Amino acid sequence: MRRELIEALTYPRLLILKIIDSRDCPHESLFAATSERCKECPIGQECHWTSCLNDFEDLSRKPTHTLSASLRYGMRLVESLHRELRHDETTCACEPCTWVRDSQRLIAAYEAGLTPNPYRPGA
Repeated sequence: MRRELIEALTYPRLLILKIIDSRDCPHESLFAATSERCKECPIGQECHWTSCLNDFEDLSRKPTHTLSASLRYGMRLVESLHRELRHDETTCACEPCTWVRDSQRLIAAYEAGLTPNPYRPGA
């Protein structure tokens, strides 16, 4: 499961890096919290997420729940980047839609194996 979560993070990370590269980033695609340019950049959160993944030199050492949360964020990024395509994400065979569906199944499989949280409403 961990390996699949780590592998699934590759797709959104590469998408964001491609966008960052096209913007002539002065920080070599690394988010700088003290940079005014990073603060004003429209892809600041996405860049920060990518930088966090880069900081995880060895993703295999990260807790599975962290990998799952990162994948959830990656799914939101892919969905928002491709929202303008306006196609049926449940049946479309394009790469972004296929990746989102696969990631949803992966997260569902991970969460199915979790012990219910007694502190969460409805659990």
